[in-house]
Amino acid sequence: MKTKIVTIIIFGLLITLQGCSISDSAMQERALSDAGDNAGEISRFLDRYDGEKKEAASYLIRGMIGQYAVSGFGLDSIENLYHQLPRPNRSWQFDSVQLASGKRYEKMLRRKTADLQTLTSDYLIRNFDDAWEQKEKRNWNRDLSLSDFCERLLPYRIGDEPLTEWRKAYRAAYDSLSDKIDSAPDAVSAAAIVSKALGEIHYNNKLKTPHRPATGLLTAPIGFCREDCDRTVYALRAFGIPVTIDEIIVSPDNGTPHQWCVVLDTEDNRFRMFDNDRFPPTRDSVHNDGRRKGKIYRWSWAVNTDRIKRLASIPDVPAELLSPRLKDVTAEYFGHNEAVVKTNRESGTVFLGLFTPDGYRPVDVADKNAGGEAVFRDIEPDLIYFPVTREGNGYSTCGNPFMLKSDGNVHEFVPDIARGERLTMKRKMPFWLHHTGRMSSVIGIRIQTGPSATGPWRDIDSISSMPAHSFHRIPVNMDYKERYVRLLPSPLQRSQIGEVMASVDSLVRERLPMTVITDNLTAGKKKLVDGDILTWTNYQVGYRDLVFRIDSDKDVNSIFIIPRNDDNYVVPGEEYELFYFDRNEWKSLGKKTAEGFDITYDVPANAVLWLRNLTKGKEEQVFICRDGKQLFNTDLRKIL
Repeated sequence: MKTKIVTIIIFGLLITLQGCSISDSAMQERALSDAGDNAGEISRFLDRYDGEKKEAASYLIRGMIGQYAVSGFGLDSIENLYHQLPRPNRSWQFDSVQLASGKRYEKMLRRKTADLQTLTSDYLIRNFDDAWEQKEKRNWNRDLSLSDFCERLLPYRIGDEPLTEWRKAYRAAYDSLSDKIDSAPDAVSAAAIVSKALGEIHYNNKLKTPHRPATGLLTAPIGFCREDCDRTVYALRAFGIPVTIDEIIVSPDNGTPHQWCVVLDTEDNRFRMFDNDRFPPTRDSVHNDGRRKGKIYRWSWAVNTDRIKRLASIPDVPAELLSPRLKDVTAEYFGHNEAVVKTNRESGTVFLGLFTPDGYRPVDVADKNAGGEAVFRDIEPDLIYFPVTREGNGYSTCGNPFMLKSDGNVHEFVPDIARGERLTMKRKMPFWLHHTGRMSSVIGIRIQTGPSATGPWRDIDSISSMPAHSFHRIPVNMDYKERYVRLLPSPLQRSQIGEVMASVDSLVRERLPMTVITDNLTAGKKKLVDGDILTWTNYQVGYRDLVFRIDSDKDVNSIFIIPRNDDNYVVPGEEYELFYFDRNEWKSLGKKTAEGFDITYDVPANAVLWLRNLTKGKEEQVFICRDGKQLFNTDLRKIL
């Protein structure tokens, strides 16, 4: 449906504007035409203002082309489920009954209502006057350009959410911040005040919905990065702080999309990225969140007619790239650059592709030079890309993987079979960002063993550093008389534990059954011995000790503490296959069963590699070998 809507918008604009320059007046005429019977309401709004205000009002109306809300009984019911959280145990996750209901609600019919055909002049006037009042009130907006006001403060919506009266609602909710915000010296400092008060959103991505209502996010702050960005934008704009959202369509790290907020520093007109409760906005530096990005786009209110004219005539452009409101801002992060790449296609569209476990995903469209080479402009350096073309419902490669190096040179990855390297691998996905905190959370936990549920206890180990593998082994020598293990909580921090295991060997080849026998056992604690290392529980500072009984008479060689992790490490007994990319295809270097917590292959030099776990899982990412080390995209910026 999204593809169809985008196509209709672009096709309609091209027909309307054919043979003339794409002027503001032509766009306004198109908006009034789209309004149909509601054109009178739109005109009443436009006629209310003059001067700069009229220019801004016209900007708002032109940007309403193609804007709509999605609503329905099912979505209302899902919103009600969000407002039932947290549950009595302070969990922001749905229970089984709530989740089952939500899945039913997801399937219910939804309706789309076009803004131009439904919004009243009164709603538009209230939104406009409030935004203008905040612009005039804030000292940091004294030099704010009219276009920045129209893009960063004025819009009444972010996506396809049902509309609400959100501006005053957010100011009322955070009224205690008013004095601090009023005295903030600049927009970035004001954004830091609001960002700290907002805090991180309660993560819950179990249900797929359109954008949530602004006031719903205020009272039930639940979701993932999209919802976190949405409520941040609402809050900052309510206080007159110019802000917008940047995004990557595909992450080079894990193949998923991601969004973050950027506040406009009106002192130097630079955008400062930030994350609530983790990375506050600051004027001292341009924050980098550690993610690889590839191509970065900023959503704009205005229809990007230049982009429409460039891409509408190119066949097979996916909807994500065809959106008329995308603006390429990659150069703001990495500077302007250019990569010229040879392909094996004389005709057809060439895209800048990123590898994902589900296939190649395009993130930009190449130009062609006089020699027929693909030219990619403004991309993140030191990253593995693939030139790709459309093939059926997916994309196939049409040249060698390449990297634009920081010095401006393009490096092609052509495997050299004659120059082999020995590579030992521990993971099939990069170790990045949030993994460090999760794996480090077990630091400070003490492990003891004893002959009964009450001891006496002897100290076996205390975790003093971040585990190097998800299976953190503690060597023990427990005979049949010693059947109990006790964990004492870390005095330093909340720990996130996925599993506690006992094994007769050092490689978990024979895991022994265990039971948690701590009094007042909660359902969460049962996850510690459920056999699934992806389920996890919090072990808070001040919690009572956890006692486990080993339900076997066999001698115990090892205790394993599994921190919360993504289960993408090499695990003994599981089967793997390593591939390298050569001449437009992936070639196998053979299958192996891991004999330990890593696996070793001889690989061609200068090859892009892909390790697959044939036993379980689907998260995988490409990497290279350099001096015997496995380097994912997350590592390349540090090394090259």
